[in-house]
Formats: sequence, structure tokens, C-alpha cells
Amino acid sequence: MTSIHGGAGPKRRQATSAWAYGAFGWLVVSFVWHVWMGVDHRTAMGAQDDVPVWVFLAYDGLIVAMSAVGAVVSLATVRPWGRRLPWWMVTVPLWCGAGLLVVRGVPGLVENLTTAAGLTPYGLLGLAEQPADPASGGFWTEMAINTYFFVGAVLMVPLAVRNRRRRRDGQEKSAA
Repeated sequence: MTSIHGGAGPKRRQATSAWAYGAFGWLVVSFVWHVWMGVDHRTAMGAQDDVPVWVFLAYDGLIVAMSAVGAVVSLATVRPWGRRLPWWMVTVPLWCGAGLLVVRGVPGLVENLTTAAGLTPYGLLGLAEQPADPASGGFWTEMAINTYFFVGAVLMVPLAVRNRRRRRDGQEKSAA
């Protein structure tokens, strides 16, 4: 699957670009959303939240920074300037982000889907105090958020895998 001149062929580069730009778009939305949450933290936290404001803002600031780094790293996988970065500056954040999104997105969406289907009305672990109400707006808001994280995982995992392959193939070519 390499071209005559070495490296990935056009179809492979095009597929990697699609994952990279998809992940970039997802991370830009995450960045903007969390900046807004920091600015309007009283609304984002809700009236009944017992978490101190500084804890919420620190957490939200971390998510803003991670989204910004992830967006840059996603672009680095397909832009010429990204080849000049050390491999670990791209690979480590990609895999960390992919791992976090899998851990956050997959179980949340599975729980929402099984709850909506009536299989786990008290959650996957059965620890909820009351059964979930799939007719409520709160349930569907949670479903949308979990779906968003799941989509992030679906974008980041293939990008991390493709980046690893591209870097591996590039190192083999440069070693030859």
C-alpha cells in the first residue's frame, strides 16, 4: 500500500486526513463548549452542584487545554509541519486522548442504550437510587453528551492507529 516514491498511497493519506480533520472538528467543538462552560460556570454547574467553583474551573480549564492540544496534535498527523515534531509529541497525546474518550464514551453510551431499551433501568451496575426515566429531557441530554464522547472515541482511535502505522512505516523507510 505504498507508492513508488515511498510512504502511504493517496487513498491511505486521504483516509488518514478524514480521521484527522474529523477529530480536529470534534476537538474544536469541545474547546469552544468548555470555554463557554468556564465563562458561564454558574449555569454550567447548576444550582444544586456542591462542587466548589475553583474545582469546576480547574477541571474545565484542564479540558480546554486538552482539547487545544488534541486539536493541534490531530492536525500534526496530516500537515507537513507535524513531521518535524518528535514522534512522542504526537503519539502520546493521541493515545492518551483516544484512551480517555473510549473510557468515557463507550460505557456511558452503552448504559444509555441499555436503559432506553429497558434492560438496565437502574444503570449498568444497578446502583441508581431510582429507575431512569427515558421520557425525561435530562435522560436525552445525557444520551447526547455520551454520544458526543463516543463519537470522539470513534474518531481518535483510528487516527491514533493510523498515525502509529504512518510513523512506523516512515521509520522503516528512513532506516532502509
